Amino acid sequence: METIAQQLGKVAFQITQDGLSPELRREASRRILDVIGNSIAATNQPATQVVNNIVKSWAGPADSFAIGASKLPAAAAALLNGTLAHAMDFDDTHLPSVLHPSASVVPAALAVGSKLCSKPTEVLDAITFGIEVTCRLGMAGFDRKLGNSVFFERGFHATSICGTLGSAVAAAMLMKLNADEITSAIGISASMGAGLLEANRTGGTVKRMHCGWAAHGGVVAAELAQAGLTGPPTV
Repeated sequence: METIAQQLGKVAFQITQDGLSPELRREASRRILDVIGNSIAATNQPATQVVNNIVKSWAGPADSFAIGASKLPAAAAALLNGTLAHAMDFDDTHLPSVLHPSASVVPAALAVGSKLCSKPTEVLDAITFGIEVTCRLGMAGFDRKLGNSVFFERGFHATSICGTLGSAVAAAMLMKLNADEITSAIGISASMGAGLLEANRTGGTVKRMHCGWAAHGGVVAAELAQAGLTGPPTV
């Protein structure tokens, strides 16, 4: 019997072959505009400037789109753009999953898509399914009896944890990985997903970079899967 991760890998691969509807692509384009608008507004935030300064010092081929900076390596661009997208906390919210889906997935897709000169439709399709995966994972963690996400109840940030897997799916689709490789990217990214809500309770600016870290982890997971690293199909 196929696992959920394997089923997701197959669906993601099939989307890269068949594409999605104009209606879904139009909605994905709205997510891009939302992320870019939030990111531009956050360029002068102290936390985003910290991340900007750090990623500029990282080595690697500078071939990916970055907001408020010159081009950067793909994973670094994803980290910066994701941090910018979530820093003001005005990014889109999906209430049934209790998370912000676009602030991780869109930066990951833009980073990889710009590096690979992907077609606009490919980027839109990757964003659409990456967001779908992110939201479905968040919804699976919603406890009806508690009336809240089990992630939140246990002090975890669903946005960044689920967003890492959704970002990995989007990045893997743009890298044109096959179904098994996409499944591995999902499995690898599950070991990278992170984020605590402690900063909301006791202070700190780290939450502002949670979506950036998720986007970064998703890109790295897809790159590792492309290079031959495998992940568990049972996450």
